[in-house]
Formats: sequence, structure tokens, C-alpha cells
Amino acid sequence: MKLLAGLSAGLFVYLSLGALVGITPRFLERSTSRTQPRRHRTREWLRQAGVDVTPSQFIAVSIGLAASVSLVVQAVTGVAPFALVAGGLGLWLPRSFYGRRRAALERERIDAWPDALRDLIAHLRSSMSVHAALVELGTSGPLALRPHFNRYAGLAATLGQRTSLQIVREELADPVSDRVIEIILVAFEQGPAVVIDVLGDLAAATAGDLALRDDIRTAQLEIKIEARGAAIMPFAVLFLLIATSNEYAAFYRTGAGWLVIGLGGLLCMGGLVTINRLGRLPVEHRILTSAGQR
Repeated sequence: MKLLAGLSAGLFVYLSLGALVGITPRFLERSTSRTQPRRHRTREWLRQAGVDVTPSQFIAVSIGLAASVSLVVQAVTGVAPFALVAGGLGLWLPRSFYGRRRAALERERIDAWPDALRDLIAHLRSSMSVHAALVELGTSGPLALRPHFNRYAGLAATLGQRTSLQIVREELADPVSDRVIEIILVAFEQGPAVVIDVLGDLAAATAGDLALRDDIRTAQLEIKIEARGAAIMPFAVLFLLIATSNEYAAFYRTGAGWLVIGLGGLLCMGGLVTINRLGRLPVEHRILTSAGQR
């Protein structure tokens, strides 16, 4: 029984650490994810979350937080399996925090594209060149996109307009930006008059997609909150029971206690993964990347 409980706790820690650094078991990996080195994916993920640290630093801080949480819970409760579960939660928290931050930043950029496209169309219709219109977006465009077009303006003087815009596309790294920038690249070759109507249609379609996605997220919010509460509350109650009752603490120090906490942790984690998968919105994969073009 102790062996089974130990294996359950080890599997929980392994899956938590894998989720933290973006590594999944081979049988869960998607074929598309195998083309990128794991370290490169982690570094890119951190950059998109706005974190100026290396993957090694991020992993070290996360492990340090997990160890600290485990030691504190062990000191309060004296129950090792519960301390391991708390450590797994501490290991998961940094990735969850920066994952939400990354998603929020990406959502801000995507939400800004309809307004940016309307501004771009207005600039092109005022007889402004494509390059000048992009530079103007860095000054008067939506705030979420201004840094990227300011970077374009700085790079264009040395690398050229097309290359600079392709670099910006790779930094934005989302399918909506890919479509918009691909059309702008066509405008460099064919002239702005050719793509103005296409940009207008794209702005309307993007705004409609974003409105639909926001409605779906709003409808899912209550269910997701309830699911997370259902996973966390049993362990919160258990913590109070162990901290205030010697009888509960004595039981959970035994092999049966290890088994109960280990299975409970796996079931809660499995439930959260299932809820997240069922509520996951379809993800549009990038096609117009540099690697894909090569």
C-alpha cells in the first residue's frame, strides 16, 4: 500500500513538473510539437508571457517555491503526503500565473487588430504609403500593438521593410497577425489599392470572431470557477482537519492516509484536466510561419 501511495505521489509530481516546463509524456505529445526543441519552446513561452528570465531560472524558482510550500505545510501538519500535494500546487502556481498573463497579452494584441486595421485603411486611403502607414501605427495605433510597429520602424531602416515586418510577425506569433501581415506584404508588391477592401473584410471578420469568443468565455466562466473550487475545497478542509485534530493527522501519516491523499490528488488533477479539455476553445494553428514557408 505504501508503494502504491508513493508511486501515485511520484506520478503527481512528475506530471506537475512536466506541465510546468511544457513537457508531456511521449504518448500525449502532438506530432507538431516534436519539431521544436523543448528548451526553445519554453523560452518562447516565457518571452510571450513578458518574463525576462531563462527557462533554467524559471524552473529553479518554481522548484524553490514548491519546496518552500512543502516545508511550511509539513511543519504545520506533520503529514508528508499532504505536504507533497501542497508542493505540487506550489510547483504549478508560477506556470499558471504566467500562462494567464501570456494569454491576456495575446488577447490584448488580437483584440486590437480590428481597430489597427481600420486605422491602416484610413492611412492608405489618405494616399499614405504602406511603410508610412505602418510607422504611424506605432505612434497613433492601438496601445497593445504600438511597441511592435515601433520596432518595425526601427528595423526597417537597416533590414528593409519586408524583412522587418516578417520579424514582427514572428514576435507576435498568432494566426490573426499572420493573416494581416501576409496581406500587408502583398501590398508592398502590388500597391495599397489592391488590398484595402481585403483589409476591410478582414477587420469585420476578426471583430465578429472576437465577439463570439468573448461570449463563449463568459458562458464558461461560472462552470470553470465551480470546477476549480470543487478541486481545491476538499484539500482546504483536509488541511484544517489535520491542523486542528491529532486523530486525523495520525491517520494520514499511515499508509492508508498516503493512499487516500495520493488517489485524491490524482483524481482532482484528472478532473481539472478533463474540465479544461472539455471547455477548451478550438485553437487556430499558425500556418504562415517562416518554418512553414521554408
